[in-house]
Amino acid sequence: MTDPALLYRQAHAALADYRLPDAQTTLLSISENVIFRIDAGDGRRYALRLHRPGYHSAPEIRSELAWLDALHVAGLEVPLPIPAHDGMPLRTVQCGDGVTRHAVLFAWMDGTEPTPDIDPAAFDRLGRMTARLHGHSRGWTRPDGFIRKIWTPDTMTGPHALWGRWDRVPGMTPSAHDLIAQCVRQVDAQLAGYGMHPDRFGLIHADLRLANLLVSGTHTRLIDFDDCGISWFMQDLAAALSFHEDHPHVPRWVDHWLRGYSTTGTITQADLDILPALVIQRRIQLLAWTGTHHDTQQVHSLGPDWFDGTLGLCHAWTRGRLLRDIG
Repeated sequence: MTDPALLYRQAHAALADYRLPDAQTTLLSISENVIFRIDAGDGRRYALRLHRPGYHSAPEIRSELAWLDALHVAGLEVPLPIPAHDGMPLRTVQCGDGVTRHAVLFAWMDGTEPTPDIDPAAFDRLGRMTARLHGHSRGWTRPDGFIRKIWTPDTMTGPHALWGRWDRVPGMTPSAHDLIAQCVRQVDAQLAGYGMHPDRFGLIHADLRLANLLVSGTHTRLIDFDDCGISWFMQDLAAALSFHEDHPHVPRWVDHWLRGYSTTGTITQADLDILPALVIQRRIQLLAWTGTHHDTQQVHSLGPDWFDGTLGLCHAWTRGRLLRDIG
């Protein structure tokens, strides 16, 4: 686990480029990135994001911030990056061991995460917001130099998987390997048939779960665009089910999401047909992620049965039983 004292030093180094006297720094989470709450002496509050070293390049982060700026102009409530004294929002700090870490300060966003166990219709709200996001993505002209990761089978579950190799996860057995490999091959073939037409493939959030939605009264805010990239638009629905793909209420959640999305967006039968492939691909990608993030609290919280649950989903998908009653 990363030394919290070192993380605080890095946070203070990043904040040195801002005029925030008497700011109080509180560590909130350590996962893919490190998030701090910053309480300034004048009462204003911010969120400081320290990026994982070596993952996103500076041009990639600037591209994310460019999309956030455009979304804000379009009326969506998204995190606003705060420029430092030189007018630039992206900072780079030394980690003390020769490694550099990028950092971005955002305006704080109030709100609570919707909980599907309390209100399954929260997925309706999520679907509506996703449709707005996709509508903006399809109509937005990306600026010169825009670069984000491209989420395809090759980078999600293939030999160049960015979150790790699923076949190297602790506890992998020959039979489990063969089952997952079969799923990966079949998903690849189905997505090749589905294609990458601009109506189906473009800039998405890529991690648009309820955990990344903040609700405050009538306001719905979208956060955590760190994984945004180029992929299939329906991937955002697959991501909405992350870590809970085998929950008994998933069909109900999906129906609510589709209902919300359809208020302003369009879902075709081909989109519905490809969803099970995207869901099982996301689950396998997350399996690989648990192997490379085994020391995080989020992975510990999944429990010992999550691996077996993944195999159960793979069996269901190969038999055509995964999400067969949606739409």
